[in-house]
Amino acid sequence: AVVSTQSTGIDFDNKIVNYETNSFCRKWAETIAYESDAFQVRQILEDYKVTANEDMNTFRRLLHLAEADHYAFFQGYEFIKLHENGKILFEMLTHESTVYSLDNLENLLDILQKFRLYKENQSGDHGR
Repeated sequence: AVVSTQSTGIDFDNKIVNYETNSFCRKWAETIAYESDAFQVRQILEDYKVTANEDMNTFRRLLHLAEADHYAFFQGYEFIKLHENGKILFEMLTHESTVYSLDNLENLLDILQKFRLYKENQSGDHGR
């Protein structure tokens, strides 16, 4: 189970069991956890779904621009690095590029992943 239920609702201190989560997921889960009105829950989920779709479209647009513009590539990197749901957006777009055989996008995502790893290793070296 991802969360344990109690008589007062969901215990968010004991929520993760072999699952990875992020602040975006925790935020929407905490928002709906104590909401008793089904219409409100549906509205909240729709709002978060729209937000996630907008973020995915922003990332797609930046990578599309990155085919001809190096600055857009860096903006895409910064967007994913700083976004609270960046890792999931990156994974979703990677899966999408594989499923639909989008070679240009797949190549850009591969380069972006290598750049992310390089920057992580570089920042880790400075702390030594």
